[in-house]
Amino acid sequence: MRVDITSTRKKYRVIYADPPWKFSSKEATGKNRGGGVKTTNYKPLERIYPTMSIEALKGLDVGRIAHRDAALFMWATDAHIPDALELYRAWGFRYVTVAFVWSKKTINGKTVSNLAPWTLKNCELCLMGTRGRMVQYKQRNNVPQLVEAVRTRHSEKPEEVRRSIEALFGDVPRIELFARRRSPGWDYWGNEV
Repeated sequence: MRVDITSTRKKYRVIYADPPWKFSSKEATGKNRGGGVKTTNYKPLERIYPTMSIEALKGLDVGRIAHRDAALFMWATDAHIPDALELYRAWGFRYVTVAFVWSKKTINGKTVSNLAPWTLKNCELCLMGTRGRMVQYKQRNNVPQLVEAVRTRHSEKPEEVRRSIEALFGDVPRIELFARRRSPGWDYWGNEV
């Protein structure tokens, strides 16, 4: 069900977010960043989907829709980890762990390797933060951290992560922020659905 996070009275125990991070000008333009790497087929993210600054993201009152015992799963590239940690605090959560590491694969099963200034990038992180005593709602202890899944359209995340979150916490009120598709059992908020 589509939800307006600015007016809903519903409280969620699980919030799953893929913020539309704004990349710095050097990252965005593909200019040489000290590692001798220059991106050639660059397409600005704003031409694919709207991005938001960290200040705009912090301005969203996500803490208002969170139950007092809640978990927040948030995707972040390694360049945005400091911003993600800042966002956890702004939204009223404390960072606890890297919940999932997505090792991106091609449809042929090969590892995706994107050029970067230090090492080839092939993973994206889904961090986890909590507030209150969310540990009491944990259903399973055997949910794997590593997710090896095919990379599909830009910024679309693997369905395996959503299923792992469901396995971890069971049937609790859940919402996906910045959603790109509808999923059974999840409320959603975002401009791509």
